[in-house]
Amino acid sequence: MKKASLILLGALALGGCALSPQEVDVTPKIAVEKPVEPLQGTVSVTVYDERLSRSLGHRGGVYSDTNDITTNDRLTLAIRSAVEMSLREMGLTVTESEDVPQFQVYLDDLEYKVPEGSYITQVDLKAKVRVRIIKDGQRFEGVYATEITERVPKAPSDEKNEELINQVLSDVLSRALADPKLTGFLKQA
Repeated sequence: MKKASLILLGALALGGCALSPQEVDVTPKIAVEKPVEPLQGTVSVTVYDERLSRSLGHRGGVYSDTNDITTNDRLTLAIRSAVEMSLREMGLTVTESEDVPQFQVYLDDLEYKVPEGSYITQVDLKAKVRVRIIKDGQRFEGVYATEITERVPKAPSDEKNEELINQVLSDVLSRALADPKLTGFLKQA
């Protein structure tokens, strides 16, 4: 009897697990290189979530229709905070004034996908942002995208999902702020 119970527990553990919905706490960390000549000036940062839904996708598994993975309500605030900190590291002053150059970040896409079926072998993530800077009647716009594929031996834990989602967001924002055309536009007097 004891052996049969252990076999049943093992089969349940190895089978397609039911995964709960997850709300992710977004805390991107942007990697910027401090420029040889620090940028000068003042900007105001605004972030817009242009996605149609807070859902990034489904966690997969047996009940994939009921296990959405979503971002929390502080997504735009977290992105704004990370961008502001990076711009300060680059030498700029950040304010909330509308009378200074406007640095706008638009989150167009943030996706989380797993293969169809009950067994999860990898996670595919995508992020896409647009950055628009309006300065002295001139405008800069850049589009940046990042994709990550992570091979996994089993369905990722809540912590691993959060790490992967923050990684793809951090990567796309770092790519944007490393764009020489963007920094060149900010340097113009």
